[in-house]
Amino acid sequence: MKQAIEFLHQTADFLIVGPRKKQPHYSYILIHEGMALIRLGKLELPVCQNQGFWLPSGCLAAVTVLQGSLFSTFNFSIRSTVSLPNRAGYIAPSTLVEGIVKQLNMLNKNGNNAWVSAYGRLLRCARDYFALVSPDDKYDDSTLKLAETITWLDSGGSPDNIDCISILGLETREISEQLKVRNWIRKMKSGQNSTYLAQHASLTEASLMQLIGKIAGPV
Repeated sequence: MKQAIEFLHQTADFLIVGPRKKQPHYSYILIHEGMALIRLGKLELPVCQNQGFWLPSGCLAAVTVLQGSLFSTFNFSIRSTVSLPNRAGYIAPSTLVEGIVKQLNMLNKNGNNAWVSAYGRLLRCARDYFALVSPDDKYDDSTLKLAETITWLDSGGSPDNIDCISILGLETREISEQLKVRNWIRKMKSGQNSTYLAQHASLTEASLMQLIGKIAGPV
């Protein structure tokens, strides 16, 4: 990190498959459109449109962002002089946070993102806000049901057996396809070759690589 607090606002042009690792800093991810998946232990939690999730420093997690998602991320250095939450969980985006995101985006577009300016003060305001809230790690039934659906699709379950997950703004089949590509990418990174994966998926190698490129970009 170049600064004690960093802010990113981006569209996932391609599927983002993050490695499972200990978080080097505190992070808050806010989904404006689409969905992110946060793996904590054996549980993979969906973060849907207008939801936010807090990851503390040192937390072992993997973050996946589905293609086409629009999201913002705040990253806070472990050297922060303010005590930040040490528990992972959902933090609903308050009016304050949404307002800060909007103003930071406007300042970024105008090139006014110097630390010693309103931009830096807004970042510190966000930090002070998150220092006062408690992440919710008591997941409700709808969250757990959606997590089970994601697990079903990720394990190869047929999307035909599941109704459209309307709250995501995505078709179940589209989510299933992205999860399939994610698994292929992980297997390729672990040493399996594309020829074997194509045979196992009953595809030609060219078709498999074309689908990976379409969803995840060059690998």
